[in-house]
Amino acid sequence: MLRSRTATRPPLDRPARSLTGRGRALGVALALGALLASGATMTLATPAVAAAGDVKCPSTDCVLIAPAAGSPVAVAPDNAGAVYLAYSGGDLLKLDLATGAFDTVATGLGNLRGVAVAGGSAYITSFDGTLQQVTLATGSRRTLAAGLPSLFGVARSGSTTYVTDTNGEIVAVPDGGSPRVVATGLGFSYGLAFDKAGVAYTADMMTGRILQTNVATGATRVLASQAYEPTSISVGGDGLVYFEVAGEVKRVNAATGVQSHVTNIVGINSFSFWLAPSGDAYTTGSGGGLWRISGLTSR
Repeated sequence: MLRSRTATRPPLDRPARSLTGRGRALGVALALGALLASGATMTLATPAVAAAGDVKCPSTDCVLIAPAAGSPVAVAPDNAGAVYLAYSGGDLLKLDLATGAFDTVATGLGNLRGVAVAGGSAYITSFDGTLQQVTLATGSRRTLAAGLPSLFGVARSGSTTYVTDTNGEIVAVPDGGSPRVVATGLGFSYGLAFDKAGVAYTADMMTGRILQTNVATGATRVLASQAYEPTSISVGGDGLVYFEVAGEVKRVNAATGVQSHVTNIVGINSFSFWLAPSGDAYTTGSGGGLWRISGLTSR
């Protein structure tokens, strides 16, 4: 289906699909099929009481910018005033940050798990092992790879799309080329991020490892280890690697290995966040909706 030419609000079935029929916990369970198959369990912590230095939602630092957004499985801020939201039911929406209006980019994309935006396209991963490219201006789509293990994280680096899969691998899909495994043994990472040098970062939810991978050689090293599952991974404009562990945001300097506390997100059950080039972060809460945390990387 081609992109709607008029601004729309998300139909009620989008939030309902995420919040009830699939449920936030069930949606996470489906997304983390490999993790659950291993016998591990995952719970969302009760929102804590704000302390000094914490980000309290709602507040001037944390604003609910799209109450009707439901519970997207992945979010991709661009650098042009928009945020793109992917839903497990196969919808890709655009949120105009200036007006708050939603626009349907495409529907029927499958059981989505990840989204990245670059060069006028969205790159979409799905649980059925398909990677698609969607043209943002028209909603047209094409399949870049299919028949892979369940896919989750996705990122662009140069002219290649990289994805994480349920086998603990990073798979590279070069423009016009075939998919190939470039790294293994990474555990389960729901996200994937690259720095400006083309080095990849993942967060292994099964062992708590924050990993750095040279995708040219497949060499991987552990930057940090956590006692609880890290649920997101991003590289800020400052070059530091950001991740979330049970509502706490941390960062690590990949060059020195020094890790530090950034803040706690309280007032909502934040599962993960996505960084914009500006340093703002976007997250969802257990009650649905999209929240913006201003200046996360400058804290």
